[in-house]
Order: sequence, then C-alpha cells, then structure tokens
Amino acid sequence: MQRYQGRRRKRGVYIGPAHILLLLLVVAIVGLGLFMLSRAGGDKKPEPPVDNDSTQTPSADGKDNSSGGSDPLPGSLTTTSGIPCTLTDLGADAVYTGDLVLVNNWTFFHFPADQEQQLRCVLDNKTGSYFVKDSTVNLLPHALDALNAMMDAFHAQGGSKSVNVVAGHRTEEFQQHLFDQSAERNGLEHAEKYVAKPGGSEHHTGLVVDFSILHSDGSSEEYKGAGEYAWINENCQNYGYVVRYETGKEDLTGIWDEPWHFRYIGIPHAVEAAARDLCLEEYIDYLKQFTFDKDHLTIQCGDGTYEVWYAQGTQAYIPDSGEYTVSGNNVDGVVVTCKVQ
Repeated sequence: MQRYQGRRRKRGVYIGPAHILLLLLVVAIVGLGLFMLSRAGGDKKPEPPVDNDSTQTPSADGKDNSSGGSDPLPGSLTTTSGIPCTLTDLGADAVYTGDLVLVNNWTFFHFPADQEQQLRCVLDNKTGSYFVKDSTVNLLPHALDALNAMMDAFHAQGGSKSVNVVAGHRTEEFQQHLFDQSAERNGLEHAEKYVAKPGGSEHHTGLVVDFSILHSDGSSEEYKGAGEYAWINENCQNYGYVVRYETGKEDLTGIWDEPWHFRYIGIPHAVEAAARDLCLEEYIDYLKQFTFDKDHLTIQCGDGTYEVWYAQGTQAYIPDSGEYTVSGNNVDGVVVTCKVQ
C-alpha cells in the first residue's frame, strides 16, 4: 500500500453552493431595507419655519383679521388742497341721513324720529313766484329755500306764475294710500311703474316736490317740463335740484319718466350729476371711487369750488373747519362735500 509522503495539510472550511445562495439572499434583504429607509426620509416634506413674531389669524372668509394686518388709520390728515381733517366716527345713523340718500323700491328710507319737527309748511314760507296746493305740502328748510330761489329765478327770466307745487313730504301711510288708489284706478302694472312703494318713495325724505300747472281759470294741467317750463328742467341743477326720473333710466330708477318730479341733492352734486347725465343710482356709485386716500372729486359750479370724497361705513375724515356737509348714501357709506373757495 502506497503511503502518502510529506507534510499533512490543514483542513479548510468548505463553502458549498447552498452557503453562497444564503449569503446573497441576506445581502439583498439588507440592501432593500436600506433603500426603503432612504426613500421614506427623502419623501418627507420639511416643516415650514415657525414665525414666532406673526399673530395672523385668518378668518373663515380668508381675510386677515389679525393685529398683523394693516395699520390703523391716522387720526389726522390733510387733503391735497390743504384741508386739515380728523378721522371721526359719525355713528350708525349717518349712513341713512342727508341730501344724497338714495331711495327707491329696493332701497327703503330710514325715517328719522324727529323728521316731523324739521319740516316746514311751503304755503307759509313760499315767495310769490308760484302756487302751492294747500298747507299739507311740507319740505325740509334748505330744500324749501332752494325751491324759492329757483322759482324766483324762473319768474325773473320771464316765466309765468302758473307752477303749482302739489306734493312734498309724504308719510309711509299716505304713500300706501296713493299706491293702492293707483292700482285700483289704473291697474297694478301702472301703479308699479309710476308710484313708488311705501318706504321706497323719495317723498319720504322731505327733499322732493311735484309740479303741476294751474291756469288762471282754475283748471289744472300736467307739468311736462316743456315750452316756457323747459327752463326749470334745464336749470334746476343750479339750485340743487335734479329731474329724478327721466326716459332711458327706468331700469335703474324703477320709475318711468316724470318731468314734474324734482329732488334736491345740493348744488354741487346736482351740477355734477346733470353734467354727466347720471341718475341718482348711477351718481351714488360714481362717487365711490373718490375715497380719501385717492384722488378726490373737484366740482366747479356757480356756487363755488367743492372737494368731495367718499368713505365706506361710518368713519370718515371730516374737515376741522370751513364750510362742509356730510351725507349718507343710504347704502353703505357717507359723502363729505367741502367748499374750497
């Protein structure tokens, strides 16, 4: 038997195919785990930085109602024409009172508690240039003064003394009576065209007159603003009045053409509205672009030069001195009218 000669070999570790397969499987599992871990970390969005100085608290409508919003309005400012003004809270009633209040069938008048005490009887305070139906016709004092000035000017330029003021201030109850009476006599459709609803009549303001023609023989005629009376309709703005309801504006005013119906809104605004051919609904919207922080409206008329601005709500910059008026629009804010010169 042949004997193996030489040094004896050490026994090595045997690695078979099964061991290699197991090792590859372990490596694959570990690699997959690392890959998934890295993906999870990479997809996570970073948290936004926290601004500890911010106090914003958005409201349900998405607006910022927080202390981090706009700064409060300064208490005093000066207009570009040099009028010092102070920010003033005028109170809730300010929106609903004044010569520019809009009243129609969808914007009802807010009746002041003391209105009856403010009214004046036209018959007792008129000049000799026109007639008045009776002592039930009443107006606010400044509207009555303007009516007297307008009718005196009409008479002075050659107009006859034949205009008869047949209507002024009306209560809500009396307006209901007129509406029902018109509907009964002429039908509901006619009443809705020519008679305002109770609460929606401009006559509630005490700033409106209706004219008719009274002839020397005692007969009456509808006032049409034509012939010699065209002067009144063409010049009424110079006395603060406008022809409130005209052809072509029915969809805006809700009332058909009424050349006999005159509304007082003040000289500068009547002149501006007439020059731009705007009914009161249009004019109220037109004024809203002239806020205090933007360009103001300048109105030049025979009565002087006026600066006008609008403020939404009840806070407005009011001149510290001088001649000015503040009127609500009966919708959403007030209009300040300041005489510059």
